[in-house]
Amino acid sequence: MPRQPCLASLRHDAAMRRIFAPIVVLLTAFLAPIGSVAAQTLAQSPGMADSVVSRLVAWRARTDAPVALPALTAFEWDHFSVTDSPAGDAIAHCGRAGLMPCGPQLQPQPGDRVQVLRFERAGTQVYAERIMAGDGAFAEPLPQRVPRAAATLVSCPATDGRQLWCLQGKARGREAPRQPQPFLDGG
Repeated sequence: MPRQPCLASLRHDAAMRRIFAPIVVLLTAFLAPIGSVAAQTLAQSPGMADSVVSRLVAWRARTDAPVALPALTAFEWDHFSVTDSPAGDAIAHCGRAGLMPCGPQLQPQPGDRVQVLRFERAGTQVYAERIMAGDGAFAEPLPQRVPRAAATLVSCPATDGRQLWCLQGKARGREAPRQPQPFLDGG
């Protein structure tokens, strides 16, 4: 006849499971992401947003050193360009149900222009972002089809004293077409 566990040992086993099960779950939850965090590059490091422009702005806030644009991107690309495009129309439904503020400083004026950062790979656009932050703006002449190997950016002064982005080794031009807007630029 098989031996039956005593009631006291069953209670002890149940108590141990109640104590150690939550500890094991917590340890697993906290230790699981450590491997992926340790393997991240600058483009994916903690505290950096998914936006390439926000990474440029964060770089400038930390240092005035030149930055290799490939170090700030988490995707593959062959070349990049910056274009000047219409800012667009005012937001029609702002302020409804408290979802979006509606201040006049958030609305583009007719005729406003905005720079757009574009990345291409094999002739296909892989990423595009409007440059809304004043610290993310590029000086003119705007970079066009700059190969990945030559995509090192430096700060250069605008005529109004703001810092703009220029390609390393290129002549510094005039200032960007749009003045910073406090609510859009994080100010």
